[in-house]
Amino acid sequence: MADDRTFRLRMPRLGKDLSEFPLPLKSFIAAAVLVLVGAIAAPSTINSAAILSTLPYFAILAVASIGQHLVIQQRGLDLSTAGIMSFAAVVVTKLPNGSLDPGVVIFYVAAGLAIGAAIGAFTGLIVTLLQVPPLVTTIGVNAILFGLTYFVSTGASVQAPPMMVNFFVARFLYVPTTVWVLVLVAGVTVFVLACTAIGRHFIAVSVNPPAAHAVGVPLKTYSIVTYVLAGFMYATAAIMLSGYLVSPTVLCGLPYLLGTIAAVVVGGNSLGGVTKGSVVATVIGAFFLTYLAQLVTALGFGGSAEDLADAIIVLSGVALPEITRRLRHA
Repeated sequence: MADDRTFRLRMPRLGKDLSEFPLPLKSFIAAAVLVLVGAIAAPSTINSAAILSTLPYFAILAVASIGQHLVIQQRGLDLSTAGIMSFAAVVVTKLPNGSLDPGVVIFYVAAGLAIGAAIGAFTGLIVTLLQVPPLVTTIGVNAILFGLTYFVSTGASVQAPPMMVNFFVARFLYVPTTVWVLVLVAGVTVFVLACTAIGRHFIAVSVNPPAAHAVGVPLKTYSIVTYVLAGFMYATAAIMLSGYLVSPTVLCGLPYLLGTIAAVVVGGNSLGGVTKGSVVATVIGAFFLTYLAQLVTALGFGGSAEDLADAIIVLSGVALPEITRRLRHA
């Protein structure tokens, strides 16, 4: 009887309090429910061909969303996502000019990644050292980058080098290459956050900055590095998108401005960065949004319905915690 009672006490109260579930589990349940609804409303969205066509877009959104996740965890919000992705896409498509030389292609891919990180560093310095609000800073940086994108591209889209296209449209073990890139990026991020001192310091800075400062964690350094990593993630997603789409538009990063924030929210992560958060939950949130877009299209709704859904998700992520807080203190 004692063993049975101990077992009952240790078992999670499934079905009684969803808030006690881990974030990845909650986001997985939400995604599973959506897929179930999709299977009933539009069965064509769950066949193998549809899933395989969805996975590359999911992987690209997930990589960009990991960058946004890191910024939000540090109590910021990055609205330069679209600008960095669009500019990085131009760097790896317009500047190589269709070159067949692997050295040239690799150089511009590395340049695109470096530029993304450098823009993140610029943003982080302004936010951290000049104490300009992240919202204001990233809006300004985004506007500058769109101007640079138009200047460099002259407003016309250009095909990505064949080497990039062949890599990102390929499959390995029947899985799109873009998904393997996501697995690498997400795996490294989760490992660093969960298994290293740097990751533990990062979480401490996001959850309780005064306590982290008291034990000697350099808050400003972590803040700047966060934006550097976010810029690197956005550039990585842009390179993936460029190779997969072959000819990305000049504004190819625009849909990811709201989408990355929505993925973080769907993952159950706090927009205020006051909780530990979960990269895995954000990745599942990206899948939720990608499948939602496919379902909306299959049901005959336009792209505006997808944008509306993303907007509602983001607004809910901001409003619901505040409503809950007010109800608890009422």
